[in-house]
Amino acid sequence: MEKKILKALLAAGIMVSMSACASKENTSTETTTTAEPSSTATTSAETPFSAEYEMQGTTSAGLPKNDTFIFEGTVDENGIIKTLNFDIIRNKGTEDEYSKKDIMGYMMNVSDADVQTTDNGFTLASLTANGFAIFPGKDAGEQFMVSASLENLTAESTFKELEVINLGTQEKMDLDSAIVAYSYLAKEAGVEELTGDTLLSDILAVFGLYKDGNFVAGQNRVSFAGYNGGRSYGEQIDAIVDYILANDMTLDDVYEMFRTVNQQSTPIEERDMITGATIAFVGDFQRMVYLAIHGELFEGATNSTTADGQTKVEVVTQGFGGEIETHVTFDDESGKIVDITIRDANESADYGAKLCAEKSDFLKSLIAAQENVGEVDVVSGATVTSNALIKAVQLAWENYNAK
Repeated sequence: MEKKILKALLAAGIMVSMSACASKENTSTETTTTAEPSSTATTSAETPFSAEYEMQGTTSAGLPKNDTFIFEGTVDENGIIKTLNFDIIRNKGTEDEYSKKDIMGYMMNVSDADVQTTDNGFTLASLTANGFAIFPGKDAGEQFMVSASLENLTAESTFKELEVINLGTQEKMDLDSAIVAYSYLAKEAGVEELTGDTLLSDILAVFGLYKDGNFVAGQNRVSFAGYNGGRSYGEQIDAIVDYILANDMTLDDVYEMFRTVNQQSTPIEERDMITGATIAFVGDFQRMVYLAIHGELFEGATNSTTADGQTKVEVVTQGFGGEIETHVTFDDESGKIVDITIRDANESADYGAKLCAEKSDFLKSLIAAQENVGEVDVVSGATVTSNALIKAVQLAWENYNAK
């Protein structure tokens, strides 16, 4: 099923990646709200389902956030999803609330332009671009946020006249790098090959700030197809919804898709080859669908087997990237933990995944702490994963002692 979904996603051009504003794991904690599980009724009427899942933390800029994942709709008598509202609300319930589906609400594959009037004509106060690219001299791609300006804007002004600043480093960009950063926006404006001689009026036309041979003072935002083909975050989410409805998927199908096609730990430049995707199916996507199906998130022991004087307890807990399946092995003679391994996890490569690696220092510390794992210090940058693994050992002890 996984290969079929991957091929279909690629064919559909669905874009599903980390954004330039994504938070790191060390700032994230998750809470859940109650959800209404879907019905298994066999009547012809459609049955509603709904779930809200809240993820709290901070943005990469250090600002507080609470992203509430909304997943609601109806299913028919066969469990096929017929209507679906999928949204992510930032700061829900506050005066700063907004939908991340709004093109004005999330900075990924979007550009802002600001043209202002002056005593002598016009000035380009700013022209931003946010996305992902492989820059000259670099082996790997990277996310970027850039801004350009030009004091005296005329119909003859060209791209090479811009002063382009890398907002991440606050350094001026060379022309070749600036061309790479703005090439995706230029294509959206109908400019197939951006060069230093490209007229700025050709680019600003896509914002409606140059028309009928004249500049127009004002501000506007547009989205564009980026490195992996994805457009704005909201358009990508809508593409996911369209895909689900067009392929007659059930809630179980959607959960399996989010679980198996998780690109969180895949280098962003490789995701295009795998799914044509740019937003990663992070664990929060899985959890919201699980809530819609079951009404609550599951954590606990799923299996226990004994052989050769050892008992292995299999435990599921909720990590940053979704479910973590932890195997905790006890020596039955001493009653002590002798091994901890992770069978299934989708944690961030540079953070939680290191904790889940075989014989990692963190797993060794859990074995050393044994029944006092609650005293083990969480790892900075991987708080959610740390707590999930600590809880897995605690649940394994409960199961082992009960037997």
